[in-house]
Amino acid sequence: MDGGAAAIDDAGGSAGLGSFFSGIGSGVSNLLNLTTYYQMKERAGLVGVVGVNPLVAGLKKKYPTLRLHLVGHSFGARLVTAVAAGADQASLLKVNSLSLLQAAYSHYGLAQKWDGEHDGAFRRVVTQGAITGPTIITCSRNDTAVGLAYPLASLVAGQVAADLGDEHDKYGGLGRNGAQKTPEAITATLLDVGGAYHLVPGKIHNLHADTFISNHGDVTNKAVAYAVLTVIAAT
Repeated sequence: MDGGAAAIDDAGGSAGLGSFFSGIGSGVSNLLNLTTYYQMKERAGLVGVVGVNPLVAGLKKKYPTLRLHLVGHSFGARLVTAVAAGADQASLLKVNSLSLLQAAYSHYGLAQKWDGEHDGAFRRVVTQGAITGPTIITCSRNDTAVGLAYPLASLVAGQVAADLGDEHDKYGGLGRNGAQKTPEAITATLLDVGGAYHLVPGKIHNLHADTFISNHGDVTNKAVAYAVLTVIAAT
């Protein structure tokens, strides 16, 4: 799933992310974009938990052998993670794989005690084994929407989920740095078509993708498609 109304602009950024940097002279526009960012972030999680989770749960109940592979880009990555997490333990969904493409949520979203005390918002997806197969996360320094606009917006809001937006920044995004402070995370690289992935069920694979992903919206290329299909095939 993509980020819904957060359409991809010419620079590869989602509305409310990439377009946030439109110059000092566009203060009103930036404020509106920031408001859009908060709305889209909140909406993605809400739709995932309240809307899509019960729908998928119903499908699983009707078709017990149905194999489920969740794929999301930008805010859509937050949405599909929320689908798996559900509202609580009772609504947690078991799915076969999870592919998060340039995800626009905190790099601590799946973390274990990211600040020494609190787990990430979606930690139960990991601890409760919601993803029976592999999880992949594409991450790239070329994604300035998640790498710069996301941490700035999160900083303004005081939200968490060195250089601005990198792995040392508590406001950094998943699509820039991969899953941080997450013991189950494995560091890997996005490969070209035909490359040999070593995917481990139940593990999170941070696929560093600078070579193949040039901006936030650059997730329709062959390397990304190959990675997603490889994950699906592995289950």
